[in-house]
Amino acid sequence: MSRVVGRHPPASAAAPTRRERDFLLLNIFVLAQHGYFARARTLADALHLMGDTATEVLFARAIARFLMQDWADTLRALEELDHADPIERFGAYRPTLHQRMRRYMKARSLFALNLHDSAGDTLEAYLRHGTSGLEEPE
Repeated sequence: MSRVVGRHPPASAAAPTRRERDFLLLNIFVLAQHGYFARARTLADALHLMGDTATEVLFARAIARFLMQDWADTLRALEELDHADPIERFGAYRPTLHQRMRRYMKARSLFALNLHDSAGDTLEAYLRHGTSGLEEPE
């Protein structure tokens, strides 16, 4: 009986193709939309354990943890995502919706863990680089 030790996939597992990844990510989204957060998390973790470290997969893992209100694991998943795709930029820039969502999830998780000082700093960055949601005149 083979078993996975640590975070490494078995030697026989191959990372999924782009098409397979997109299909599985769509399934994760549909499961989460229907409230099956544990199933979505399991599928996201399985995709990651197969060796897929694409930012979309890391983002799905963070979202699944956030939806389950697993705040500490959400922060760990976001940290892993930050290593793969850093948010911080220098100079004037507009963050993407995914970057804004990542900042929000981080602030919410820190606040839920009573890490108010860190949560305040993260929330300040979220608000400073955010948009009002209104269309800007051109």
